Amino acid sequence: MSVPRTIYTYRVSPENNGLRLDLTFTGQDKSNARPIGIGVAAVLIVFIILTMTTTLASKVLPMSDEYLLVMIPPSPDGAEPLGLKSLMHEIDGKTISVNGSVLNRTTQSMSNVLAVVEMQDTTGRFPETQEVAVQPVELPPQGIGTFMAMATLQENPGGYIVKFRFADGPFIPHKDEREPAITITPQQIPQQIK
Repeated sequence: MSVPRTIYTYRVSPENNGLRLDLTFTGQDKSNARPIGIGVAAVLIVFIILTMTTTLASKVLPMSDEYLLVMIPPSPDGAEPLGLKSLMHEIDGKTISVNGSVLNRTTQSMSNVLAVVEMQDTTGRFPETQEVAVQPVELPPQGIGTFMAMATLQENPGGYIVKFRFADGPFIPHKDEREPAITITPQQIPQQIK
């Protein structure tokens, strides 16, 4: 039984007088390689642009709002993971400053929590939204963090909305746990006639 042997042909090229090794694909026509490569590159570039400018990436990649909600740790009682403990504001002309504190109601620490404060003027046409970091950056379980935002609006301040979210993720539900303000209403004491 004979074993097939591969035969190599060695030729001397008249141009450079060097050895040339002829292999299987050496003499084939490669005229289609360049147009195919350009076509594949063009398709990839169009795909990249579509994923950056349309919602194609959200359909192709397994990312959804439900996927991002996994980032939010649950609270032991099943309620909102954050509790708003205090919220105050000061107005000076067209400048408004809002500060407050928030409680991590979960059993896990939370990192990079932002307070999103939307300050509105009396017309409602020129709102300004600021995202400020809750301090400390690493909010421990049952720990309290503080935040402060300030803006000068085009018109007199009319109100504000406060929400919380992760710096690289979804909004975090919160509940209002502020203590009711204690107010004292003076009452007149009837005078006795003598």
